Amino acid sequence: MKIVYITNARLPTEKAHGVQILKMIQAFSGLGNQTILIHPKRHQKEISHKTNVFKFYGIEKTFEVKSLKFVDPYIFRSFMPKSIYRFFSFLIDFMWGIFSINYSKKYSPDFLIFRDNTPFSLFFSYLLGIPSVIEFHDMPPFISKRIFKFALKRSKRIKCFSVTKKLSSDLENYFGLDKNMIKVLHDAVDLEEFTNKPEINNTSSKPILTYCGSLSYEKGTDLLIEAASKLEGFQVIIVGGLDVDVKIYSEKASNMNINNIRFVGQVLPFEVVNYLNSSDILLLPSSGKSKKSREYTSAMKLFEYLATGVPIVASNIPSNTEILTEYKNCILFNPDDPDNLSQEIKKLWEDRSLREKISKNSIELSRQFTWKNRCKIIIDEIREIK
Repeated sequence: MKIVYITNARLPTEKAHGVQILKMIQAFSGLGNQTILIHPKRHQKEISHKTNVFKFYGIEKTFEVKSLKFVDPYIFRSFMPKSIYRFFSFLIDFMWGIFSINYSKKYSPDFLIFRDNTPFSLFFSYLLGIPSVIEFHDMPPFISKRIFKFALKRSKRIKCFSVTKKLSSDLENYFGLDKNMIKVLHDAVDLEEFTNKPEINNTSSKPILTYCGSLSYEKGTDLLIEAASKLEGFQVIIVGGLDVDVKIYSEKASNMNINNIRFVGQVLPFEVVNYLNSSDILLLPSSGKSKKSREYTSAMKLFEYLATGVPIVASNIPSNTEILTEYKNCILFNPDDPDNLSQEIKKLWEDRSLREKISKNSIELSRQFTWKNRCKIIIDEIREIK
């Protein structure tokens, strides 16, 4: 099949959605499809980002990438009042919808695929009757939801997916769609990156606890710092985060006199596996107070964690328990509770047999969530369109 993936995102990007997009395109290509990525050129501040996506994400050049010259609204953001910038950004999104769909027609695609940040691209693909796939990774903003609703209520040539059950249900209710019209399709992992499995042992003089991802309250960064103060015999490693966030949280830990926590900052996507494999326990401390993290987020790091076989301690929230089962492939703790988190970490470290069991089951579970399996499901669904 000939597949065109359209995004309005800055690429390459340090954010997880960039990895998700590139892994999906790579998997479609690996299944024998001709795949093209279309995205707008955007200004890059970081030197490491001023390169092509293949080098940045450490992947082979098995598909085409079209970086189109287009207006970059973020260049003008600091010069405009918020209300004017929102309107300006809206116009740019509208123009990108027309421009991207018109450009994609030159490839005569069998279908187009989008994420939920491209409402106008989906809208114009609907007007032209091009078979399309839309992936929802969060609840879209109000105007975007209205545009999606207009297209989805009228088209029989669009297949919809969301990354959690609750997000699927809430979107169906808002759009007025029948139950199960939006299929649940969790994120995935590239198992080829996780072939070297670390050994489960009790020999570490100072066990390493690792979190990998962005830094914020809803991601559980504040919780990790509080828990670290109760884990003197452990080393806490935090990988990821913008420089400004790393500075804020480093200073917070320093002010609390916590010396067993280290902030690595951003690393290239293909370097993440080295930090995960060097760990004794992996942490997924998402807050239960945030609806997005509690019900809508399908964290890619969860599937990467599973693939390593390193035991996982995760917050007991629906977005995690859709995938994880306590004492089988993880240990769960009460969300936003640093005391309970530190207690569960200590208990898990002391129980080697449980860690071995969790490791084995995690690796087994990860085999269900590959990018190629995910793409096969999408292709099977798109073939139903007549």
